[in-house]
Amino acid sequence: MKSILSMIVMSLVFNVAAHAAPTAAPSPIPTREDMYILIKEELMLTVEIYKTQVEILSMMVSIHQLSLESQNDEFSNQIEEFRRLKQYEGKFNAERFALLQEQLNKAREDLSGVNLILQQHVLKVKQAEVKIQENFDNINKLAQQFIKEVESNKKPDLPPAILKTMKESFTGMSKAIVATGLDKKATDLFMRAVDDYVKFESSYDENQGDILQNQMLMLQSYSSAESAHSQYADMETYLNGLRKMLDAETARKNELQRRLDELKKMPMGKTYEDKIYFASGSVTLSLEAIRILNKFAASVPSDDDYEIMITGFADTTPIGAKLKHKYASNWELSLARSSAVVNYMLEKLKFPPEKIIIAGKGQYAPNQDTDAKDLSRRVEFRFVPKSK
Repeated sequence: MKSILSMIVMSLVFNVAAHAAPTAAPSPIPTREDMYILIKEELMLTVEIYKTQVEILSMMVSIHQLSLESQNDEFSNQIEEFRRLKQYEGKFNAERFALLQEQLNKAREDLSGVNLILQQHVLKVKQAEVKIQENFDNINKLAQQFIKEVESNKKPDLPPAILKTMKESFTGMSKAIVATGLDKKATDLFMRAVDDYVKFESSYDENQGDILQNQMLMLQSYSSAESAHSQYADMETYLNGLRKMLDAETARKNELQRRLDELKKMPMGKTYEDKIYFASGSVTLSLEAIRILNKFAASVPSDDDYEIMITGFADTTPIGAKLKHKYASNWELSLARSSAVVNYMLEKLKFPPEKIIIAGKGQYAPNQDTDAKDLSRRVEFRFVPKSK
């Protein structure tokens, strides 16, 4: 992505520098040569706007091709895995965490680079707005020339509607701004009035070179200005699309960073040293189990940062025929053991129920120290830090 961004940045810097060069102010009443130059500039502006459109669309495609959605999902999954291990297992891999933070930093740096280019495009849009407004102003100056021409015409049979239409339609034309563009209805009315005036003058003298030339120049200037404004409107749409895309992606990356920061501050889960053991197929608490529970109750932290996770386990012995009516599998048996512990904690030890999490792992997490089945038939206690 860096190579793509570098090429776009270099292109933008070159184009911005070119547009930033001072240009000579147009003369109050453009000559024929002035108007040819203006039309050329208008056409060049249309090309530049089109090129910017292509650049913006290329950026959007490049961002899409980076598969940011799947990248975000991967980040999210890793953060959730870190959280689960730290919260429930009391495990934390600092090296893997540092690598994840580095990857997220890199992704956010790339986004910052794209946002920088976005600002360069915003600058180009503002420069285009200035040029387009100049185009509108130049068209209106040429229209004023026609109004002055008609006002100075002393032929008695000149239809008064021509000047009236020009002046009325010019009121609408003169309000042209980049946000709304030229008033097409007013401009078309003005052009028809110009056409009527040219026809009137031609009835006196067929050689109306200057008037015809000015009419042609105004038509060409209007056409190129309309084209530039239409391209500009498309460019604004693409730019807003890119801005929304980047804003949304930046928000997602910021949320991932927030979760990572929260994870870093989260305390480790703690496993209580003593465990409660059960006879095969049993869920009955022994006297030793009750002694351990009373001892455990005295060790619970007084703060509200932790919850207590009670997890039941079973050995690998299949459920026998006598117990099938109670427990369909070792999953149910392990959960019944943790339920027996929780019921004692609630009824006898008066634990607040909102602080307790109950779980069962069946036969799928056997005792790690030995293969002895009696050590697998157990209930474990964990202090689980609350997710903020």
